[in-house]
Amino acid sequence: MSVVEELKNKNIVHWFRKDQRVNDHAIFSNLGLFSTVTAFYVHDTEIESVFNLGFPKIGNHRKLFLEQSLNELRDSLASLNVQLHIFQSAEELIASTMLNTEVLSYQKLYGTEELSIEQTITSIFNGRTYVFDDFTLVDKNNLPFTLDNMPSLFTQFKNAVGAEGAYQETIQLPLLPTESTTYKLVGGETQALNRLTYYFTESQLLSTYELTRNGMLGTDFSSRFSPWLAIGNITPRTIFDYIVRYEEEIESNKSTYWLIYELLWRDFFQLQLQLWGSLFFQVGGIQQKQIRYTSNTAAFEKWMQGNTGDDLVDANMRELNTTGWMSNRGRQNTASFLIHDLKQDWRWGAAYFESLLVDYDPASNWGNWMYIAGVGHDARPFRKFNTKLQAERYDSEGNYRKLWLK
Repeated sequence: MSVVEELKNKNIVHWFRKDQRVNDHAIFSNLGLFSTVTAFYVHDTEIESVFNLGFPKIGNHRKLFLEQSLNELRDSLASLNVQLHIFQSAEELIASTMLNTEVLSYQKLYGTEELSIEQTITSIFNGRTYVFDDFTLVDKNNLPFTLDNMPSLFTQFKNAVGAEGAYQETIQLPLLPTESTTYKLVGGETQALNRLTYYFTESQLLSTYELTRNGMLGTDFSSRFSPWLAIGNITPRTIFDYIVRYEEEIESNKSTYWLIYELLWRDFFQLQLQLWGSLFFQVGGIQQKQIRYTSNTAAFEKWMQGNTGDDLVDANMRELNTTGWMSNRGRQNTASFLIHDLKQDWRWGAAYFESLLVDYDPASNWGNWMYIAGVGHDARPFRKFNTKLQAERYDSEGNYRKLWLK
């Protein structure tokens, strides 16, 4: 008997975190088992960035995307006769009667702030907890190594996990819409599944992903799944299952493999955050290097605003400021420029990305910044990009820069 089945006929209160969906969900795909189910979400109460650099911890783009997701989730749950309660702080939750129940269910997360609020909430709950760990594609109970002994380099990790096929199975593979609507960077499960329909079925752009993934202009050069993955509007295992179906029914090539490769990069950072914890957020990173930066707030402000004088960097920063989105190629170049050209603390840049990116996730964001700074998971001492050569290679006609610098 599964743990979920052991909860049959119990009264459940579910705490939504980064699992904002009703499909392929540990609780809501098994809704008929339980006596009653209600749900809640708790907002992050931290408003300002820890570095006090003049921007909020959660900027307007992230706030709007989250609001859209929660609004749709509330409607989806209402159609299942489940009420979603939204609290502005853990203190507001604790002061309510929400936790007067038999079972509290929630998703396990490993960021330092996520662990802190979990401790706050569970410390005053007297009932049974049901915790599921499904933010990754890999099944952590089926890895070919222990967490303490996981490979420190991504290629070794990928090869070990891929050889074992240690992936989670979907609970309930969601049906995709028969046709997609125009791409919108809008939070919610509907838009996540809409994007899958477009990318896998209608356009079949998955077949060319490996060739286009370094692009910057438009919405078709990459899958764009990351915003919905970041708050759990869709699971990595759902995406994986549809990749496998694509390979069986349409085409299996380097591009289909490469999207799985990117999902495993995401998992690598998730597991490393679980392993290293607060070191992810320290200046010396997981390598605990002794490293010093200058503190030039004027230079940092120019970088934030997209006024450095470097066309590629400035175009990418202006796109980020306007939309809450930036390509992976842009993230690498702007991070390298801040760290290695402007000599500023990489954590300042990571915090700014945390504020603005709609696909912000602590493991991926801070892990990638460590990687560029040379204090994370890399055999090289650091990753410095020549932005002039990068512009020539990835924006040879200058169309991307013209769009954002006009």
